[in-house]
Amino acid sequence: MFNTFKASTAKASMAKASMAKASMAKASTALYLALAIIALPSCAEASENNASPNKAEIESVIKAYLLENPEIIRDALILLEEKENRQSIRDVAKELRHDSRDYSIGPKNAKVTIVEFFDYNCTFCKRSTAWVQSVMATYPKDVRVIFKELPILDRRTRTSRNAAKAALAAHKQGKYSEMHFALMDASDLSETFINTTAKRLGLNMRKFEAALKDPALDVQLEDGMRLAGRIPGLTGTPFFVINDTFLASGDTIALQIMLDMELE
Repeated sequence: MFNTFKASTAKASMAKASMAKASMAKASTALYLALAIIALPSCAEASENNASPNKAEIESVIKAYLLENPEIIRDALILLEEKENRQSIRDVAKELRHDSRDYSIGPKNAKVTIVEFFDYNCTFCKRSTAWVQSVMATYPKDVRVIFKELPILDRRTRTSRNAAKAALAAHKQGKYSEMHFALMDASDLSETFINTTAKRLGLNMRKFEAALKDPALDVQLEDGMRLAGRIPGLTGTPFFVINDTFLASGDTIALQIMLDMELE
């Protein structure tokens, strides 16, 4: 199954970004001191000769410092990637949070909004489902969860897209949540299973079957695919957006840490 990072990698990425910030802060302080040492005599000379500071000398010090501490460049790139990732989420905020076609649970003015992209055949999506349910139950007033179908495994499974359409069709009868979690709990996503589940949930089968054929559902799924393509960090499922940060993993420990930070 698609899963961008292993659980340990997800936590390592968060730690790496934190270490990069600390390293950059330390490096900046050291570099400022080095430049200040050069600038002092230059300023004295400038006052006497009305001359500008020696640009070449400053550039030489910066170059030497970077060569002696090449990790600064690495850390800067890590922070740049983090900044660009956050910006990519902000750029699609409207599509992420305000698509009326999406099912969501929790108040629209919640302190934290979680958006999950998932595929019903994704093992890691299934493993993180219990955490999603726990969040919904634990923070009913503080967290809003938005569900976005992303059937990226359909080419291989041939059932992911139909399962996604089944959830959206159930949504039209107010049974999205029930169908969603039934599909997440299942290993068999055949048409027979979907129809059996729809009947068990008490859906009007005539309306359900008609909804499955509605071209609007295909449009919604394609819109989701295009949206995913606009987020560089989204290369697989599950993909969680928590306010303006994200985690391309189903690591529930890392997800809870991120959620706790946003709730503070």
